[in-house]
Amino acid sequence: MTPAPPMRMKRKDSIVSSTGRLLDVRNGCGDGRLDFLTYLPYEIAMVVVIYADYPAIATISQVCRSWSRFSRDNAVWRRLFLQQREWRTPRALATACGSRRLRHKHGDSGNGNVNFGNSPALSFSSSGMDTPNASGMGTPRVGDDTFLASDGSTPLTSRILSAYSGSSLRPAINLQHMVAPSPTMSTVGTPQLRSHADWRYLFQQRLELDRHWHTGTADVHILSGHGDSVYCVQYDYDHIVTGSRDRTVKVWDTNTLQCLRTLSGHDASVLCLKYDNTALVTGSSDSTVIVWDWATGTPRLRLVSHAAGVLDVAFNKEFIVSCSKDCTIKVWRRSDGKLLRTMAGHRGPVNAVQLHDNRIVSASGDSLIKMWDIKTGDLIRTFAGHARGLACVQFDGTTIVSGSSDQLIKVWDAETGQCTQTMRGHKDLVRTLHFAGGKRAVSGSYDQTIKVWDIQTGECTLDLKDVHTSWVFDVQFSASKIVSTSQDQKIVIWDFAKGLDISSIN
Repeated sequence: MTPAPPMRMKRKDSIVSSTGRLLDVRNGCGDGRLDFLTYLPYEIAMVVVIYADYPAIATISQVCRSWSRFSRDNAVWRRLFLQQREWRTPRALATACGSRRLRHKHGDSGNGNVNFGNSPALSFSSSGMDTPNASGMGTPRVGDDTFLASDGSTPLTSRILSAYSGSSLRPAINLQHMVAPSPTMSTVGTPQLRSHADWRYLFQQRLELDRHWHTGTADVHILSGHGDSVYCVQYDYDHIVTGSRDRTVKVWDTNTLQCLRTLSGHDASVLCLKYDNTALVTGSSDSTVIVWDWATGTPRLRLVSHAAGVLDVAFNKEFIVSCSKDCTIKVWRRSDGKLLRTMAGHRGPVNAVQLHDNRIVSASGDSLIKMWDIKTGDLIRTFAGHARGLACVQFDGTTIVSGSSDQLIKVWDAETGQCTQTMRGHKDLVRTLHFAGGKRAVSGSYDQTIKVWDIQTGECTLDLKDVHTSWVFDVQFSASKIVSTSQDQKIVIWDFAKGLDISSIN
């Protein structure tokens, strides 16, 4: 009998492929190190790579040709983009889902988590495109904050910017030479959403936008048309709406910057306004609130009950809330304008009011912030800490941000009433604030400056000055713009998206 050949032992630097073939992995990257990733099936290798954060992806792109292919997979860049909480704007999320019917649910926690409903899980392919995976097994869920960074930390934008601009691990992927945007991605108006976006391209555009915010790189546009001080502003993709001491409301085209319509109806200064896609609500020194039909620009309701000027308004689908120099807050039924209740608890003019779910937050010249139940009128909590009267307040459901004539901005935990941050930098009354969740807030002051803040660190990240020549009355911001109004009659637009395509991510 012929003796059996001696058993060949598998070398420790080899692995057996799925076909039983012995593979040498010593030179997978050309320098003698073991490379298991290259010889794994592409889908399994991508389950490993998908957990990497941006600095790790930059490193992976430099290792070797096969690893560079992993770093270019569209699913990797989709996840890198969406794990940045402040980048998850409704339009970006709609792009992620490839549907206009995305349901964006904030939840009671207000932590930015997103419910994607029946959005399919993702799998990976060598083509680099996202494809449906019915089982979803082994695939991290978009929006799952368990996998925010490879070291378990929260992926702050500043960390990404640092990795992008200062690290020696610069990605071999040239982010400056991406596939040109699709013709459907118009930079003005509402784009056609693409089911398969180029997420590497979107990541580069959004990262560059954040760099503009850090450096103050912006185009500045000035609108003129009101005949007196401009007290209030709100804007969206298509319209900018302003109210003035000249007793008018003007509607401007966001893209052409042309005045589309002028509304007249108040007998004194228009001090405040809010609008949605069906109604515009304005408050005036004439002590009244007017509800306008958004489509036609005609008044539908005039709400009369305040004994002095209406200083701020807020509304949702059911209620309109107004506050006044008469020290009261009033709740009206939106459908017919019926006065439902009056809250009288402040000892000074109520200068600002916010509405979120069933909670009203008010700020007064008596230096106090109060939280109320809109359905019962009961006082829930009082926030004390400012040394002088309050001029403005913002509330996103969990966090309150307030500005005062003590020149301070304070951040509060809405549930505990504790002040979590105090920000210093203005040299006069903090007249206006905008905060809509996340870590960024923008303020305007009688010191004629506009400042951008990180409310987590308390740092002023950008100081805009030498544009307004008088008191700043109101400010609003989005992912790409700041719009401010002033006693100098100017409406100023800072556009940080200079040279960028942000139509699918703004």
